[in-house]
Amino acid sequence: MINTRRGFVMSCLSFLCAACASDKVMFSSFDHKLTRKYTLDSKQFVDHTPWARLLTKYVLVDSDGNNLILYGNFTMEDRTHLDHYINSLCVFPIETLNRREQYAFWLNLYNALVVRLVLSRYLILSINDIKFGFTPLTRSPFQQKLVSIKDEPLSLSDIRQNILIPLFDDPRIHYGLCDAAIGSPNIQTKPFTGDWVDRMLDGAALDFINHPKGLKIQNGGLILSGVFESHPNEFGAGLYRNLLHIKNYAMPGLLDEIDIKIPVRYEFNWSLNDGTGIKNKKS
Repeated sequence: MINTRRGFVMSCLSFLCAACASDKVMFSSFDHKLTRKYTLDSKQFVDHTPWARLLTKYVLVDSDGNNLILYGNFTMEDRTHLDHYINSLCVFPIETLNRREQYAFWLNLYNALVVRLVLSRYLILSINDIKFGFTPLTRSPFQQKLVSIKDEPLSLSDIRQNILIPLFDDPRIHYGLCDAAIGSPNIQTKPFTGDWVDRMLDGAALDFINHPKGLKIQNGGLILSGVFESHPNEFGAGLYRNLLHIKNYAMPGLLDEIDIKIPVRYEFNWSLNDGTGIKNKKS
């Protein structure tokens, strides 16, 4: 039933989702060689097969609809495969890709880096348990420089805030990025690809907004995900603007239950999205 509704809503919303596919570029102060260049009519694509194999092998769907990662099951061989995949992205000539393929490239790189970061410090209870440096800013795992592309050191925050957001001007970016947290949008069970990136982001938005971790009514109040509060430039500031975005993806009847006057609070569960030891269906 959910899949049927998803297809219906996605088809109805297709005209709203062209932002990422356009060639409009919005630059921030991070305007340099990583974001300027692309090839409009390029048929070039990145081979994300190694990432696909790891997702197939290590992503588990639990009974609550959370996509969990079997961090504890990763073999040393597959950790090496992950390293090789990330390294292959770092040396890929990004400028030869069209904008759709670049979108998929950055989404996949971000998620692969998150998984590798967690694996490097496993066992942990939250990605926020990983600390670097001595100041609050440099200690954050999201601020740490994890890779270098074209001699540009990049952190997770750089990829999200300085590349994806200004380059694609699309709030659905945040549904495509998984921060290794239960409260985060699910990591996809397949890699993003240029020809499917729009549909996959729509599906991710539908899944998240119609899941209790995205939006739920409890004890007479409305609980929204902290994702909406953390990104006011993309989702709008405050409940009203959040709901203007949410209504584009909410299943029929969900918004009817929401009274704009009821108390609202934002929550986010930073517990690690670890499926190790859980016996449930594999995706």
